[in-house]
Amino acid sequence: MDTVNIGLIRVLTLSDQKEIDRHGLIIEGAFSGLKVRSRCIEDHPKGLYDKISEEEAKPKIISLAKELRKGVEAIIVSCAADPAVKELKEILNIPVIGAGESLAAVSRTLGGSVGVITITNNVPDPVRRGLGERYLTWKKVEGVESTLDLKEGDILAHTLNTAMALRKQGSNVIALACTGFSTAGVAPKISKELGMPVVDPVLAAGSIAYNLMLNKECWREDVED
Repeated sequence: MDTVNIGLIRVLTLSDQKEIDRHGLIIEGAFSGLKVRSRCIEDHPKGLYDKISEEEAKPKIISLAKELRKGVEAIIVSCAADPAVKELKEILNIPVIGAGESLAAVSRTLGGSVGVITITNNVPDPVRRGLGERYLTWKKVEGVESTLDLKEGDILAHTLNTAMALRKQGSNVIALACTGFSTAGVAPKISKELGMPVVDPVLAAGSIAYNLMLNKECWREDVED
């Protein structure tokens, strides 16, 4: 199988390229044949954590996606809120994949009652919309206000407690609605502990990219202005 180059945009500003590459390496490790080129936007050291920060980030994501477009065959926006994904799908004639829409799509296939774990005081719109009738409820991880907090303290224990609460409310699938959970690597540990599916948003986006790779003869070239 030929290698397919994927562009990935991080919405957390990072200076260490190894950290910028982390989500791409997660995808490459899970899906043979995908080669991920990662970049991050500027001036967002806390990532995106509300509607204002999402709107501020959109033009930066669009600009970076246009740069990444040269040499890649699909682009992933590694954020569960899918900032600028709708706009990029209209601008570029290559697949543009949002972590939020991917999270919802995978979660829907794994159970009928999805509980969503967030780091904000709401469920990201693409996740809520994508889950449709499979959405059951949501809960925010205690003490977390931005993706940076997912690196502090015993985030596994806090996230596990949140997942247990959602299970008690009837959830039979847990959707992790922040790609910072992917960085922390909590999904497989919580799944093993609870004996139920826990969906990682970065891996969900990677699974969509992998399936696109299998059908790459259907892709179109970018439209010239």
